[in-house]
Amino acid sequence: MATRQAVEERGTSVGGGREAQRLQTRARLFDVALTEIARSGLAGADVSAIAKAAGVVRGTFYFHFPTKEHVLVELERNEEVKIVEELTALRAEADDVETMLSTLVQRVSAAKHRLGVRVFREMLALHFSSTRPVESELARHPLAEFLIGVLAEAQQAGRVVGDADPAEIAVFVLTGLFALLATGAHDSGTPDALLSRYVRTVVKGLEKR
Repeated sequence: MATRQAVEERGTSVGGGREAQRLQTRARLFDVALTEIARSGLAGADVSAIAKAAGVVRGTFYFHFPTKEHVLVELERNEEVKIVEELTALRAEADDVETMLSTLVQRVSAAKHRLGVRVFREMLALHFSSTRPVESELARHPLAEFLIGVLAEAQQAGRVVGDADPAEIAVFVLTGLFALLATGAHDSGTPDALLSRYVRTVVKGLEKR
């Protein structure tokens, strides 16, 4: 007869195996969904095709992702976490607003090349869509959270105007950036110059007079 400890250990092993399998399925669905979105766009992405390519039934997709939009929301958060990690390392060397904002813009723009133009624009376009899943927790928006911290610190040091809400400024700055990148406005002419002008305009408006 199996001992109680052996039963518990076997149960833990089975539970751990199931969790590992669940995470593997979720990761597979995530990757396949991004491939489908890159091919057909968000509106044209077929959940049935995603499920079939991932080797699961359609309902399994919805178990992991309530909507196709949730796939892009998760992708964006993953990208933001990577960018914030890079910015945090840079902040230890140079934490002035213009340097941080310029680097942030460069990193977000570089994500387009990693993700592909279609997926990148579909991801950013969700910020201006009524179908974007509601997420009120600031922790779900690490890039905004980071920028708010930079702006608040600059206010305390007297480097930028102190009568504005750092959270409102961060939302304004990121919304403007996402609009430029999502619409492709920066793709014509000299994109780097346009983004640099955007940063300079923002910084100029924040300067303490």
